[in-house]
Amino acid sequence: MRKLVKKYLAGARRFQGDKRGVAAIEFAMVVPLMVMMFVGTVEFSQAITVDRRVSQVASSTADLVARAKSLSTTEMAGIMDVIEQLVKPYDHNLLKMTVLNVQASPSDVNTTKVCWSYSHNGGTGSYPKDSSYTLPAGVVEAGDSVIVAEVSYAYTPLIFDYFIKTTKTLEEKFYLKPRLSSYVKYDGNDCG
Repeated sequence: MRKLVKKYLAGARRFQGDKRGVAAIEFAMVVPLMVMMFVGTVEFSQAITVDRRVSQVASSTADLVARAKSLSTTEMAGIMDVIEQLVKPYDHNLLKMTVLNVQASPSDVNTTKVCWSYSHNGGTGSYPKDSSYTLPAGVVEAGDSVIVAEVSYAYTPLIFDYFIKTTKTLEEKFYLKPRLSSYVKYDGNDCG
Protein backbone atom coordinates (compact mmCIF):
# COMPACT_ATOMS: atom_id res chain seq x y z
CA MET A 1 0.00 0.00 0.00
CA ARG A 2 2.88 2.35 0.83
CA LYS A 3 4.40 1.72 -2.53
CA LEU A 4 1.15 2.65 -4.23
CA VAL A 5 0.84 5.90 -2.21
CA LYS A 6 4.47 6.85 -3.02
CA LYS A 7 3.86 6.19 -6.69
CA TYR A 8 0.68 8.30 -6.60
CA LEU A 9 2.44 11.20 -4.82
CA ALA A 10 5.32 11.08 -7.29
CA GLY A 11 2.87 11.32 -10.20
CA ALA A 12 1.02 14.19 -8.50
CA ARG A 13 4.31 16.12 -8.00
CA ARG A 14 5.15 15.66 -11.64
CA PHE A 15 1.75 17.15 -12.68
CA GLN A 16 2.10 19.97 -10.16
CA GLY A 17 4.82 21.65 -12.19
CA ASP A 18 3.21 20.96 -15.58
CA LYS A 19 1.63 24.17 -17.03
CA ARG A 20 0.68 22.89 -20.49
CA GLY A 21 -3.15 22.74 -19.94
CA VAL A 22 -3.60 26.06 -18.12
CA ALA A 23 -4.36 28.09 -21.25
CA ALA A 24 -6.95 25.57 -22.44
CA ILE A 25 -8.71 25.61 -19.06
CA GLU A 26 -8.71 29.43 -18.92
CA PHE A 27 -10.03 29.57 -22.48
CA ALA A 28 -12.82 27.13 -21.63
CA MET A 29 -13.81 29.35 -18.70
CA VAL A 30 -13.80 32.61 -20.72
CA VAL A 31 -15.48 31.40 -23.95
CA PRO A 32 -19.07 31.23 -22.61
CA LEU A 33 -18.77 34.79 -21.30
CA MET A 34 -17.36 36.03 -24.62
CA VAL A 35 -20.11 34.27 -26.61
CA MET A 36 -22.83 35.82 -24.41
CA MET A 37 -21.27 39.27 -24.81
CA PHE A 38 -21.10 38.83 -28.60
CA VAL A 39 -24.70 37.62 -28.87
CA GLY A 40 -25.87 40.44 -26.58
CA THR A 41 -24.08 43.01 -28.73
CA VAL A 42 -25.67 41.60 -31.90
CA GLU A 43 -29.15 41.63 -30.30
CA PHE A 44 -28.73 45.15 -28.94
CA SER A 45 -27.53 46.56 -32.28
CA GLN A 46 -30.39 44.80 -34.07
CA ALA A 47 -32.95 46.34 -31.69
CA ILE A 48 -31.43 49.80 -32.18
CA THR A 49 -31.58 49.38 -35.97
CA VAL A 50 -35.27 48.39 -35.90
CA ASP A 51 -36.04 51.27 -33.52
CA ARG A 52 -34.38 53.71 -35.93
CA ARG A 53 -36.47 52.28 -38.78
CA VAL A 54 -39.64 52.85 -36.74
CA SER A 55 -38.62 56.49 -36.21
CA GLN A 56 -37.81 56.86 -39.90
CA VAL A 57 -41.18 55.40 -40.89
CA ALA A 58 -43.05 57.81 -38.58
CA SER A 59 -41.20 60.89 -39.85
CA SER A 60 -41.39 59.87 -43.52
CA THR A 61 -45.11 59.12 -43.33
CA ALA A 62 -45.92 62.42 -41.65
CA ASP A 63 -43.73 64.22 -44.19
CA LEU A 64 -45.37 62.58 -47.23
CA VAL A 65 -48.88 63.31 -45.94
CA ALA A 66 -48.04 66.89 -44.89
CA ARG A 67 -46.87 67.68 -48.44
CA ALA A 68 -50.34 67.15 -49.93
CA LYS A 69 -53.41 69.38 -50.02
CA SER A 70 -55.68 66.37 -50.30
CA LEU A 71 -55.28 62.59 -50.41
CA SER A 72 -57.43 59.69 -51.52
CA THR A 73 -57.50 56.17 -50.08
CA THR A 74 -55.53 54.98 -53.11
CA GLU A 75 -52.83 57.62 -52.54
CA MET A 76 -52.60 56.68 -48.85
CA ALA A 77 -52.23 53.02 -49.81
CA GLY A 78 -49.39 54.07 -52.15
CA ILE A 79 -47.69 55.91 -49.28
CA MET A 80 -47.99 52.76 -47.16
CA ASP A 81 -46.37 50.73 -49.95
CA VAL A 82 -43.42 53.14 -49.86
CA ILE A 83 -43.26 52.92 -46.06
CA GLU A 84 -43.16 49.11 -46.20
CA GLN A 85 -40.02 49.43 -48.33
CA LEU A 86 -38.37 51.48 -45.56
CA VAL A 87 -38.88 48.64 -43.09
CA LYS A 88 -37.18 46.00 -45.24
CA PRO A 89 -35.44 43.62 -44.61
CA TYR A 90 -37.59 43.40 -41.47
CA ASP A 91 -41.14 42.02 -41.55
CA HIS A 92 -43.47 44.84 -42.61
CA ASN A 93 -46.48 42.87 -41.35
CA LEU A 94 -45.37 43.63 -37.77
CA LEU A 95 -45.59 47.37 -38.49
CA LYS A 96 -48.82 49.06 -37.38
CA MET A 97 -49.55 52.66 -38.24
CA THR A 98 -52.23 55.28 -37.87
CA VAL A 99 -52.07 58.65 -39.62
CA LEU A 100 -54.34 61.43 -38.37
CA ASN A 101 -55.10 65.03 -39.12
CA VAL A 102 -55.82 66.76 -35.80
CA GLN A 103 -57.18 70.33 -35.70
CA ALA A 104 -57.20 72.78 -32.80
CA SER A 105 -60.25 74.91 -32.09
CA PRO A 106 -59.98 78.52 -33.36
CA SER A 107 -60.75 79.77 -29.85
CA ASP A 108 -58.79 77.27 -27.69
CA VAL A 109 -55.54 75.56 -28.63
CA ASN A 110 -56.15 72.84 -26.00
CA THR A 111 -59.43 71.73 -27.61
CA THR A 112 -58.48 69.46 -30.49
CA LYS A 113 -60.44 67.06 -32.66
CA VAL A 114 -59.63 64.38 -35.21
CA CYS A 115 -60.52 65.45 -38.75
CA TRP A 116 -59.72 62.05 -40.24
CA SER A 117 -57.60 58.99 -39.58
CA TYR A 118 -56.14 56.21 -41.70
CA SER A 119 -54.97 52.87 -40.27
CA HIS A 120 -52.46 50.47 -41.80
CA ASN A 121 -52.07 46.82 -40.66
CA GLY A 122 -54.66 47.32 -37.95
CA GLY A 123 -53.32 50.70 -36.86
CA THR A 124 -52.17 51.82 -33.43
CA GLY A 125 -55.59 53.02 -32.27
CA SER A 126 -59.12 53.91 -33.26
CA TYR A 127 -59.86 57.60 -33.80
CA PRO A 128 -63.37 58.40 -35.05
CA LYS A 129 -63.97 61.73 -36.82
CA ASP A 130 -64.50 64.64 -34.40
CA SER A 131 -63.17 62.65 -31.41
CA SER A 132 -60.86 64.43 -28.99
CA TYR A 133 -57.10 63.93 -29.34
CA THR A 134 -54.53 65.20 -26.87
CA LEU A 135 -51.47 66.85 -28.40
CA PRO A 136 -48.29 67.90 -26.60
CA ALA A 137 -48.14 71.60 -25.69
CA GLY A 138 -46.91 73.88 -28.46
CA VAL A 139 -47.42 71.45 -31.33
CA VAL A 140 -50.35 73.32 -32.88
CA GLU A 141 -51.70 76.87 -32.78
CA ALA A 142 -55.38 77.81 -32.44
CA GLY A 143 -57.26 77.07 -35.66
CA ASP A 144 -54.38 75.14 -37.23
CA SER A 145 -53.98 71.42 -37.72
CA VAL A 146 -51.19 68.91 -37.49
CA ILE A 147 -50.49 65.56 -39.14
CA VAL A 148 -49.79 62.85 -36.57
CA ALA A 149 -48.09 59.57 -37.52
CA GLU A 150 -48.27 56.89 -34.83
CA VAL A 151 -46.16 53.82 -35.50
CA SER A 152 -45.60 50.63 -33.53
CA TYR A 153 -43.52 47.56 -34.36
CA ALA A 154 -43.64 44.23 -32.52
CA TYR A 155 -39.90 43.46 -32.27
CA THR A 156 -38.82 39.90 -31.51
CA PRO A 157 -35.12 39.26 -30.77
CA LEU A 158 -33.23 37.15 -33.30
CA ILE A 159 -31.24 34.80 -31.09
CA PHE A 160 -32.63 35.25 -27.57
CA ASP A 161 -36.09 34.34 -28.86
CA TYR A 162 -35.02 30.69 -28.83
CA PHE A 163 -34.45 30.92 -25.07
CA ILE A 164 -36.84 33.64 -23.89
CA LYS A 165 -40.11 34.10 -25.80
CA THR A 166 -40.62 37.85 -25.66
CA THR A 167 -41.76 40.67 -27.91
CA LYS A 168 -40.94 44.32 -27.33
CA THR A 169 -43.20 46.94 -28.86
CA LEU A 170 -41.22 49.81 -30.37
CA GLU A 171 -43.32 52.97 -30.73
CA GLU A 172 -42.93 56.41 -32.25
CA LYS A 173 -45.16 59.46 -32.78
CA PHE A 174 -44.29 62.21 -35.21
CA TYR A 175 -46.03 65.58 -35.69
CA LEU A 176 -45.84 67.81 -38.78
CA LYS A 177 -47.85 70.81 -39.90
CA PRO A 178 -49.40 70.62 -43.37
CA ARG A 179 -47.29 72.61 -45.81
CA LEU A 180 -49.68 73.72 -48.55
CA SER A 181 -52.86 74.43 -46.57
CA SER A 182 -54.11 74.64 -43.00
CA TYR A 183 -55.19 70.98 -43.15
CA VAL A 184 -55.00 67.99 -45.48
CA LYS A 185 -58.26 66.73 -46.97
CA TYR A 186 -58.74 62.97 -46.99
CA ASP A 187 -61.29 61.45 -49.37
CA GLY A 188 -62.95 64.85 -49.65
CA ASN A 189 -63.45 65.26 -45.87
CA ASP A 190 -62.91 68.82 -44.69
CA CYS A 191 -61.67 69.71 -41.24
CA GLY A 192 -63.75 72.90 -41.11
